[in-house]
Amino acid sequence: MEPVVRPITAAEAFDSPTFVALCDEYRDESLRNPHLRGAAPDRKTYEALIAAGLLYPLGVFVGEELVGLCAVLVTPVPHYARRLIASTETLFVAQAHRASGAGLKLLRAAEQVARAVGAAGLYVTAPSGGRLERILPHAGYTETNRVFHRELGE
Repeated sequence: MEPVVRPITAAEAFDSPTFVALCDEYRDESLRNPHLRGAAPDRKTYEALIAAGLLYPLGVFVGEELVGLCAVLVTPVPHYARRLIASTETLFVAQAHRASGAGLKLLRAAEQVARAVGAAGLYVTAPSGGRLERILPHAGYTETNRVFHRELGE
């Protein structure tokens, strides 16, 4: 069955029977900050960002099954004349569904969302050394920045 990408609500994501498994697989593969391990997605914050018009969630479905997620975050950049920039807060497809092209479909749908809201571009973060980092240059993306993290907690 062909994967289908479409906008979703927070309820569709959080209430999906596959949501917890998707989040677990995403964390196992993508999480590079060990202090975040065990932190569950914050439904109320997602709902608030969606209501404010700052976050646009997408889902990948095979039949009725949710097999991938993307959350496109759109923010103004005051330093550059308040231009809008979009970034992927989440971009993930379950391993079992990657060969179907679901990931590229999800990426292209994220680009459409960013374009539709007037964003100047789309930043996509990828785990260092991960599969997405290797794929993005072949999908038309240029590495522009490197993100570094320093733990500031206790």
